[in-house]
Amino acid sequence: MPPPRLRNFHHQIVDAVGASIVAGRYAEGAKLPTEPQLAETYGASRLIIREAMKSLAAKGLVSIRPRTGTHVLPRAEWNLFDPAVLGWQSEAPPDRQLIADLMELRQTIEPLAARLAAARARPEKVAEIRAAFEAMEKARTQASYIEADLRFHGAVVRACGNQFIMQLETALSAVWKTSFQASSDAWGSDAEALALHRTLLQSIEMRDAPAAEAAVLALIARAVVRIEHIEPR
Repeated sequence: MPPPRLRNFHHQIVDAVGASIVAGRYAEGAKLPTEPQLAETYGASRLIIREAMKSLAAKGLVSIRPRTGTHVLPRAEWNLFDPAVLGWQSEAPPDRQLIADLMELRQTIEPLAARLAAARARPEKVAEIRAAFEAMEKARTQASYIEADLRFHGAVVRACGNQFIMQLETALSAVWKTSFQASSDAWGSDAEALALHRTLLQSIEMRDAPAAEAAVLALIARAVVRIEHIEPR
């Protein structure tokens, strides 16, 4: 089935071709269709196609060379911190190694963020964390639960007060979404996860840094357990 013809918008071309690369429809080292071919396929101008390829090159997905065309780069060269690339990863078939690497990244950054939030979070930042937790409690669908979960973890990072960790929130948001979607594959009430989020919230409210760190590590361990059933790609 041919790809749908898209309106002449840069970001739509980037999204369509980028998702195809990450999903493996264009293999590493493969040559992409020519500009005229892509323009015809997606109903876009050659200028839009050219600019879209430049955006994909900036994300490390493709290499553009005169006379030889545009080729898909090895996965090792992709910018995995790019939110769009992580978003495409979350839409592709489950990749056990990717999920494992994401969990290790979370284990590296989030415990420190939680400790710092417990030590220095301002009252309004703590209120943001509580509001997100209450939204998780009220969620009745997988989508609403994940949205509230993203808000919760983002609020913890913003509460830590470290400008470098806070700068990672955009990339971490895509990391969280990918891991949350994987760990929420079989949607249903997860009292244990909610209890751990409540413990993290209360630890921050009580300024108990060790308890906050332990709660985050337990949450991540819980997510790992829930995704163990995922079949490798």
